[in-house]
Amino acid sequence: MVFRHEAFGYDGIDAFVARVTDFARAGLADDAAVLVVAPPERLGPVRDQLGADARDIDFRDMAEIGRNPARIIPMWRDWLDHNVARRCVGVGEPVYEARRPPAVVECHQHEVLLNAAFAQVEWRLLCPYSEAQPESVLARARANHPWWEGIANPGFDDDVNTLAQPLPEPFGPTKLLRFALDSITGVRDYVAGRARRLGLDAEAVERFALAVHEVMVNSVDHGGGGGMLRLWAEGDELVCEVRDEGVITDPLVGRRRPKTNQPRGRGMWMVNQLCDLVQVRSSAAIGTVVRLRIAGAGTPHA
Repeated sequence: MVFRHEAFGYDGIDAFVARVTDFARAGLADDAAVLVVAPPERLGPVRDQLGADARDIDFRDMAEIGRNPARIIPMWRDWLDHNVARRCVGVGEPVYEARRPPAVVECHQHEVLLNAAFAQVEWRLLCPYSEAQPESVLARARANHPWWEGIANPGFDDDVNTLAQPLPEPFGPTKLLRFALDSITGVRDYVAGRARRLGLDAEAVERFALAVHEVMVNSVDHGGGGGMLRLWAEGDELVCEVRDEGVITDPLVGRRRPKTNQPRGRGMWMVNQLCDLVQVRSSAAIGTVVRLRIAGAGTPHA
């Protein structure tokens, strides 16, 4: 067996707990390493139902680890590498009620990319989806999973180009800035000023400005020597989009942990660690678009 990527629908917390605990106990009975990643309001009931078995299972908070969905694949990769000598089974619920629409879009992208990232790795991942989610979300979930409700899924779509999926245009006014090598510092300072005015604390301002800087440097190096930056507020979030003429061909860009001796290729990895959400789109027709989001002070992002 190679990677078995499966999803199921559940109706309410009791159904979630029953299915996840059965799956986890079956993994323990098979002497497998078991990791459950879900929002915190569901982890507690699962632990309670498992009782003493919970001591042999790893639990992690999806709202923290998966805040930016681009961080989830590296988390699974690290866990699999740590347990390389064992069978491995996991539960991952990337889409949950508090997710905002742009993050749900990136969760769907993540589900597609899982199939490529782990195609040759022997392990099993079970993805719960609440049946209270909109039908559009459930339809995408069914299309993204080779297995659904325990059987091979005839509706699985294995021909999805995640980099080509369009992003919606922003609502309301945007600030447009062109940049090249000699203007990156000034544009970064402008972004930092907008972030402070939105109410971000000093640490968040620095994180976001650094992420924007890294993307602009990539544009200078790989996207024709410069690009265009758009900046706008969306509710309590600051959104920055960088566009250039380059083309990214690796759909997993930024989702592989760099080696310690790797001198280049760390930029998009760093950006994913710094921002609440990162969206990457690229094709010969549009060039490359990288959209970054960060929430205002005191705002939990989902």
